[in-house]
Amino acid sequence: MQLKQPQIGKILVWVISLVLCLSAGSTIINLWARRGIVSEREADLVRLQEENKTLENALQDARGEQFVERIARDKLGMVKPGETIVIMPGSTETAGGETKDKSNVALWRQWVELFF
Repeated sequence: MQLKQPQIGKILVWVISLVLCLSAGSTIINLWARRGIVSEREADLVRLQEENKTLENALQDARGEQFVERIARDKLGMVKPGETIVIMPGSTETAGGETKDKSNVALWRQWVELFF
């Protein structure tokens, strides 16, 4: 049994159509499976943009003179010319701005240090 030319053409068209349909179906399934990835990335982008704005604001604050002065006073214990340092009794800060850890000192010793 021999196939005629028109029958071979029809079979060839059907085979090509079937392959194209399967390929398109596979592509659609892949896109459907990956639709969540796009929404996750968009949420990450929004979060990172907000974090970036926060960091830019912190950088602008750190570049200002007020920030430098505050760090110099709080962390380094520096003062402006003409200012006087007053250390109050019972203060837990040292001249360098560090705090003493009194958790290891006995309670009676803390009372003695407070009054004498």
